[in-house]
Amino acid sequence: MPVNDSEYKKYLSGMDIIGDIAIINIKSEFLSKKTLISNQILSNIKNIRSIYQQTTGVTGQYRVKTLSYLSGVDDPVTIYKESGCQFLIDVSKVYFSPRLSNERLRIAKLVQPNEKLLNMFAGVGPFSIIISKYQPSCQIIDIEMNPIASEYAIENYRLNKIKNITSFCGNSHDIILSKLSSDFSRILMPLPEKSIEFLDDAISMINKNGWIHLYWHLNSNDGDVLTNCNEVLNKKLDNSCKISSSRIVKHIGPGWYQIVFDIEVNK
Repeated sequence: MPVNDSEYKKYLSGMDIIGDIAIINIKSEFLSKKTLISNQILSNIKNIRSIYQQTTGVTGQYRVKTLSYLSGVDDPVTIYKESGCQFLIDVSKVYFSPRLSNERLRIAKLVQPNEKLLNMFAGVGPFSIIISKYQPSCQIIDIEMNPIASEYAIENYRLNKIKNITSFCGNSHDIILSKLSSDFSRILMPLPEKSIEFLDDAISMINKNGWIHLYWHLNSNDGDVLTNCNEVLNKKLDNSCKISSSRIVKHIGPGWYQIVFDIEVNK
């Protein structure tokens, strides 16, 4: 492997850049050269100060990735910018994906003035904050189970001068039952591993007419992925719900996809 090889991507199976941090997956045959590879990345990508290797996928109830420091400054806290907003993030302690930037913007552009929204799995606040920037007249409720992510979300509200988001830390099901009323016009469910388990809760929180944006990991080995996935979800929906649209957010493994369903609710 040449020391000055700028074609570092051929040694990687994936890379995310969050602020000034690069998180990389190195192909198994090149793991013995991981320090050299990470130093090459530092040399070839401007504004990167830290490189971490992702050693596990998303694990645990807080969906955190296990990271191993490789090169640069060993500091996992960074500022990430997207859609005119800033997000303070500790990549070692919270879940965050820059790959959802288009999806966050898509949802923000669907929201209408004066809506009341519930984000059942808010993380550090990216969906809600970007929506707030586009529609400051909306009322938004965030729920997040990871207390560290919830703290970062509150800091990110301040960082972006957001005044219309109320945050709760805890389990969405419990908070819905104990603290919220059923008067929402739109509900976000960006927890693809488990969101389907909370679908009944989401439907119950829509006032009369509204929308649910459900993210779900589904398997399909057929060529018509969306048709198959729509059929799976339709079996779980009652008569008040209709899939208005669906799309593949990303391919996550052989035969596995993250799908977003835009569900129209009319009670």
